[in-house]
Amino acid sequence: MTHTLTINLSKIAANWQALNRFVSAPVDCGAVVKADAYSLGMAEVLPALYLAGCRTFYVANLGEALDARGILSDVCGSYSDVAIVVLGGCAPGEERRFIDYRLVPVLVSTAMLERWCTVNGGEHNVLGSILKLNTGMGRLGLEPAEFERVVQDPAYLARADVRMLMSHLACADEPEHSLNAEQLQRFRRALDVSSERYRPLTASLANSAGVCLGGDYHFNAVRPGLGLYTSFAQADACGLGLETAVELHLPVVQVRNLPAGESVGYGATYRAERDARLAVVAGGYADGLFRALSNRAHCWVCAPSGAGGWRVPVVGRISMDTTIVDISAVPEGVVAEGSRIEFIGTHVPLDDLAASAQTINYEILTSLGVRYKRHYIRANPS
Repeated sequence: MTHTLTINLSKIAANWQALNRFVSAPVDCGAVVKADAYSLGMAEVLPALYLAGCRTFYVANLGEALDARGILSDVCGSYSDVAIVVLGGCAPGEERRFIDYRLVPVLVSTAMLERWCTVNGGEHNVLGSILKLNTGMGRLGLEPAEFERVVQDPAYLARADVRMLMSHLACADEPEHSLNAEQLQRFRRALDVSSERYRPLTASLANSAGVCLGGDYHFNAVRPGLGLYTSFAQADACGLGLETAVELHLPVVQVRNLPAGESVGYGATYRAERDARLAVVAGGYADGLFRALSNRAHCWVCAPSGAGGWRVPVVGRISMDTTIVDISAVPEGVVAEGSRIEFIGTHVPLDDLAASAQTINYEILTSLGVRYKRHYIRANPS
């Protein structure tokens, strides 16, 4: 049976436009499209975002950047109005390809900065480079003391053609967390130091959740990723009107009866207290339905009329290829072999599925497996 993941490109485009309106010009609203556009398909998502007005695209590495460049070249021809920013910077030996293909490296260490200076010094990359500062994430970026030393030599930064300072928020999805304000303060201090000793730099701090923290965090450019593909609690609170652009409905392979007292699934982790009717669904942890969802997740059976339906639990351990759902509450005959049950969609928000797995929506989204046939819904011609 076909595993189909439905991806609404119109909603992705509309989500970007909503974020773009929220930050308002002249703030540049880009799009994070790494990991194959969060597993939804870069080849389809990038053109939709470009046609919606997006011109800055963020990827993880050189391979993704070259893929993005090829896709966008087919859409816009000259490619002259697009910037592709590589968040992981350039590995040793990649510098020349960044220059040749007009890719913007995010320089995340002094060693990377030095290598970039060596190659870029005589022939500037047309779009310059971005320097990343660690303000509290503790992941990539120069430490404040390293930045202080680097900025003492303006000619050094000029050879690297550094045009933007970037950092990343560690707790943006927790609006009340004190580290948000601390990181903001550290970032502003670094920008002030740059203005005094080098030159004023443009700045980028906010991801999707960071956008929702308000204008103080927007600076010159924002980098939404998750918000392009789905709504989330902060976005709802801000009234952004984002929509989940992904729907997952999985087919039923078999309907079977489970007598009271019998168990189901590996490890016999679920035992029926009364006679039950089960649906065995095609799709398991090889398809992004984490084993942690076993005996925890709920999905949705739509009523034949299309109005209403039934919230039904996953029972037993999720297997590699199958998931078992208790459909005892659904009238007999509604679910049969070939019926489809909603795992992500209108009635099962991505956030709810992530909460059931005790993880985050990012992990669910990027883990949706390669076995799905991706069905794309495009904008209606105007």
